[in-house]
Amino acid sequence: MNSLMGHGPHMSGGQNKQTPFQTPSLPTASLRQNPPGMMAPGQGGQMMPSSGGKRKEIYKYDAPFTLYAMSWSNRPDKKYRLALGSFIEEYSNKVQIIQLTDEENGEFKVKGSFDHPYPTTKILWIPDTKGVCPDLLATSGDYLRIWKVSENSGEVKLESLLNNNKNSDFCAPLTSFDWNELDPNLVGTSSIDTTCTIWGLETGQAIGRIDNNSVTGMVRTQLIAHDKEVFDIAFSRAGGGRDIFASVGADGSVRMFDLRHLEHSTIIYEDAQQQPLLRLCWNKQDPNYLATMATDGLEVIILDVRVPCTPVATLKNHTACVNGIAWAPHSSCHICSAADDQQALIWDIQQMPRPIDDPILAYRADGEINQVQWAAGQPDWIAICYNQSMEILRV
Repeated sequence: MNSLMGHGPHMSGGQNKQTPFQTPSLPTASLRQNPPGMMAPGQGGQMMPSSGGKRKEIYKYDAPFTLYAMSWSNRPDKKYRLALGSFIEEYSNKVQIIQLTDEENGEFKVKGSFDHPYPTTKILWIPDTKGVCPDLLATSGDYLRIWKVSENSGEVKLESLLNNNKNSDFCAPLTSFDWNELDPNLVGTSSIDTTCTIWGLETGQAIGRIDNNSVTGMVRTQLIAHDKEVFDIAFSRAGGGRDIFASVGADGSVRMFDLRHLEHSTIIYEDAQQQPLLRLCWNKQDPNYLATMATDGLEVIILDVRVPCTPVATLKNHTACVNGIAWAPHSSCHICSAADDQQALIWDIQQMPRPIDDPILAYRADGEINQVQWAAGQPDWIAICYNQSMEILRV
């Protein structure tokens, strides 16, 4: 179901699940042991429940609607908090903010909820790992919206609706966006109208110091990024982490831009069959590498910007179309992919450029997984969405 917005997968679970299999030795501060229900590829068979008294390896939340967009909160004082977007094929949709409040019993509580026009194509919390910024949340759909979560009541208020096409009665839906981790005043959006727009969020003060001031936005730049629809955009940590971003689109190309030199771009990769590329994800520790995937593609393509046009690795073990990719926030050589084949796979790519034949871990779900996110602030946890359920898996 590799579409810009897919339906969810299904996963077994909610119980303590662990296998006796141990992973190969990995770099320090990297993957420790099999996540819940994660098995060595080829191990198949039953997953062994852990004995009593051990910490849980899976926590599950069932939403009242089909889920698609999902984002981990980055604040250190808001552990196990996520935002979830509904996928309802009508105008009225929802965003829920949930938090795991009882680790012993695996209980998630809804901390906030608000209506959203159309399904959210993406949700992101402000990239604030120190907890010094306002508690902001952004969503994309028909427009880019910035929301603020009240510190006390948990009430969510719309701070800003950012529309750069005010001369028309029609909007060009946004397929995705990214929030710059180094400079949270910068947000980049991608659209079906072939453009990418870089917004500067204005608060009257630096965004890291505002308290009650409302957030407004100004278009820093808008550029025609591709020949067809643009499906994703992501800032790179290269060059200081502020100015370089890349995009993918229906023309089958990955293009890299520099805000300081927008008169030209670099084509990093073009799909041989000109298949649309749906997603783009930069390595969190080594900005030379990024991953992408094609419409209905069974593979994850790893690119090295120093060697344009030729994939440095291709991860091929999925048997149905890949829907999501997420790099480990704390390791340059681990990436997780999720697909319609009901699997979430974790790969170790440190052997590149030698072929990466198999993943090191696999999670078998009961249905199609359409979303995967690796928590930046809690790198031991990966979240997946399927149907009306969200699960977080300990890595």
